[in-house]
Amino acid sequence: MSALRLPVAERPLTDQQQAALQARDFSVSLSAGAGCGKTFVLTERFLAHVDPTQVEPGALDELVAITFTDAAAREMRDRIRRRCFERLQTAPTPREAAAWQRLMRSIDAARISTIHSFCAQLLRTYAVEAGLDPDFEVLDAAAAELLKL
Repeated sequence: MSALRLPVAERPLTDQQQAALQARDFSVSLSAGAGCGKTFVLTERFLAHVDPTQVEPGALDELVAITFTDAAAREMRDRIRRRCFERLQTAPTPREAAAWQRLMRSIDAARISTIHSFCAQLLRTYAVEAGLDPDFEVLDAAAAELLKL
């Protein structure tokens, strides 16, 4: 079977993917075509940061994972949840299993979103400072076009 047909998780990592997975203590931006492994790399980076088996795992509130579409954000959250479940199932001790289970329960609170929803949440959090009504709504493309007229 060619490398192009293997599921992303089974393909050998490119140099760029390896570098993104090994990079720590700074943000990484990934840009590539569909099916190139962006979501895989981001999922693995996310899990490496919050891995409860590490001496000092990072906290979920220290991470932001931003995608361009709602579908991609849902896919990333689902993949992270699935990988947590896989690690829960293979945990060598009850303590480690409990840690993965706690992490799985908290995934819904993780900041995995589109750039639009991340910015809207940030602006709502600091609405007073930004001089905005916290109940503002983001215009869809059609409404924005009408306002231009």
